[in-house]
Amino acid sequence: MYKKKLIPIFSFLGFAMVLGSSVLAFDINPLIYNGLKKSGTYLEMGGSGTLKDEGIKALAQSSMIMKVEILSLKTHDITDEGIIALADSKYLRKVIVLNLFQNNIGSQGAEALANSENFKKLTQLDLWHNKIGPEGARAIAESVSITHLVELDLTGNNIGPEGARAIAQSKSLKNLEALKIGSNRIGDQGLTALSQSPYLRKLRVLDASDNAITSEGITSLIDSPVIVHLEKLIIRNNKLGNEGAAILSNLDGLKKLKNLDLQWNEITSDGASALGNSKYFSNLKILRLWGNPIGEDGVRSIRESEDLKNVNNPIYPFASMDGQAPELTGKQDF
Repeated sequence: MYKKKLIPIFSFLGFAMVLGSSVLAFDINPLIYNGLKKSGTYLEMGGSGTLKDEGIKALAQSSMIMKVEILSLKTHDITDEGIIALADSKYLRKVIVLNLFQNNIGSQGAEALANSENFKKLTQLDLWHNKIGPEGARAIAESVSITHLVELDLTGNNIGPEGARAIAQSKSLKNLEALKIGSNRIGDQGLTALSQSPYLRKLRVLDASDNAITSEGITSLIDSPVIVHLEKLIIRNNKLGNEGAAILSNLDGLKKLKNLDLQWNEITSDGASALGNSKYFSNLKILRLWGNPIGEDGVRSIRESEDLKNVNNPIYPFASMDGQAPELTGKQDF
């Protein structure tokens, strides 16, 4: 078993001299040593403070990362400069999972990732709340190196409908099983592009939350081959309304769905009634409707529905003080 004695963080606070944004005499190895787990294959730099680009450059040049398969660099204020250093590192050749949650990575950083030989084995890429934009999304979509992704999180990157179209037309992303594309302003056009993708045929999880999607966008899911394997569909905080809820209720492509999140979508009791009468939600176990004014009648439609008899989470009217607040912010797991 891989064992090590942790070096107290305060014992090497003198490893660097900080002057403004410059870092001098940076010895990253003690921090790497403390962050390594699972026989050196998992590196979590969560206890190292904010590394910024200078720290990431030092990490990229350390031979201690040669065995790393899972690399987590969450919230380190990394910009394109730091990502380019990772992409050029001669020691990062085994990475399978790369977590770059909440940094400041732009389109150039995304392009560096996409073109790097280091990430040819990557199966999971997390870019939650960065700044890659449509150009960065296109770079990932057109990558000839990153072609084995199973999970991709692009939440909060302002990729817009243009970025969504690039993802939809990507042959390199044909193995995706989980796609998170929330808070990206993709709108109905973006969802339509995704629903008509000739490649996204393995999706089990789709998160399109907070994208100003209306019933028009939901209409694009009718006869879509993209949704037939979905087990989890998250489209909370959009503008589906009763019409959108009714369309979803009649999609036979959603027969495998187990988790449906429709929170904050302007759905009333009529929409809840449509959901309750659906013939295609027999496998549904979780139905989230908080934030919709469905009232007691809507709650009754869900609770008394034979077609939704497997739903096991509580359903409350929005005005009820017994209800549970929704999780609209923060990172959601795949």
